[in-house]
Amino acid sequence: MIPWLLISFFVLLFFGVPIAMSLGLAAMGGILFLDGGNIVTIAQRMFEGMNSFALLAIPLYTFAGFTMSKGGISDRLMNFCYSIVGHIYGGLAHVNVLSSMIFAGISGSAVADTAGVSGMFMPTMLKQGYSKKFTVAVTAISSTIGIIIPPSIPMVVIAGICGLSTGKLFLGGIIPGIMCGIAQMIVSYFMAKKEGVAREPGHFSMGPVLKGLWESWPALLMPIIIVGTIMSGIVSPTEAGVIAVVYGLFAGGVIYRELKWEDIKFAFCETVRVSGRIFIVIGAAKLYTVMLTTAGFDKWMANTMLSFSTNPTVILIMILLLFFIVTMFMESIATLTLFMPILYPIATSVGIDPIVMSVLITVVIGIGLVTPPVGMCIYVACDLMDIKVGEVLPTLMPFICATLVCIALMIAFPQLITLPTLLMKTGVAG
Repeated sequence: MIPWLLISFFVLLFFGVPIAMSLGLAAMGGILFLDGGNIVTIAQRMFEGMNSFALLAIPLYTFAGFTMSKGGISDRLMNFCYSIVGHIYGGLAHVNVLSSMIFAGISGSAVADTAGVSGMFMPTMLKQGYSKKFTVAVTAISSTIGIIIPPSIPMVVIAGICGLSTGKLFLGGIIPGIMCGIAQMIVSYFMAKKEGVAREPGHFSMGPVLKGLWESWPALLMPIIIVGTIMSGIVSPTEAGVIAVVYGLFAGGVIYRELKWEDIKFAFCETVRVSGRIFIVIGAAKLYTVMLTTAGFDKWMANTMLSFSTNPTVILIMILLLFFIVTMFMESIATLTLFMPILYPIATSVGIDPIVMSVLITVVIGIGLVTPPVGMCIYVACDLMDIKVGEVLPTLMPFICATLVCIALMIAFPQLITLPTLLMKTGVAG
């Protein structure tokens, strides 16, 4: 059955069939014609994959992100970030990165950041003399921080699949997200010097910082509320998503008074579209994974990997390489739903910390979002600036290398991931 599942899936994918349909049709063929199952079995398996309380956080954080982005956050957030890092050489690139780090604590989506706050800033960078290649590269790579710093949609998916604490995954992503942001700023500094971009006028002053803080504090408060309530054990990460939705509506509609009924309708429609696509992929991938497991693919994978080494670090690197390669060609949520149930038992059997592995996988998936042929963030950024992906890749490579250095540091020092999780109280289930 394994040859049928693999060949049929890749053939469908080759002919341009959407990932969810490819997974579902390949699995349905295996169930109906090779395994003797029926339509009821297919529906039950797909529902099992989507029936998770943890996954309920996906539409909640998505809706909260849309309401905040439409509720007057963008300009205020940019001004605040400019007051902090705008005076540094390559200031606008640093503003792009810092705003992505802050917006990451609101949306949980990399693509939303590319098309939203960071994407809106690209014309300003072009006017100030930044090249299209540099502008697109820094916008695309900085948006990947959106899935590392909490809340994070991929982390919610991992928690739902593996039964891990969503709260611990969220906290584990804080330091790695900050590390990646700093690494991107360092690269931006040297690339701005290489391009000869004019330095922004002025110098650091507390006056503009305090003014920007006063104007943007409602937006800055959201990630603090999310992380704070989770760490204190008051609510679960999913329940924190409800708080984020209510606060997003309050901040945009009452405090900023810029959130209109049309914006709320847009947020609802986009949340349904984005969440629906994710859940369909999760359900289809669950069905496909069950068939692979029934056929013994998980045992073959375990025997193959463990035949090379049983060293936890080596196995971890192999898992990360697998995700690095696969996410270049497959949508990230489908990759997680497909491979995590298979690789998670292998990792835990050799003593790999599941929180460390999951956070590292999330960072690696971020690289997949900016590498063709499937990298959504790089395609969205290139489309906004009307430039071909191939022209941007050479400029993007130093940023990718900087992320790989961060990953290497996290592998060498896993405490960078686990330290914040020790602060979490266990009063509420993750």
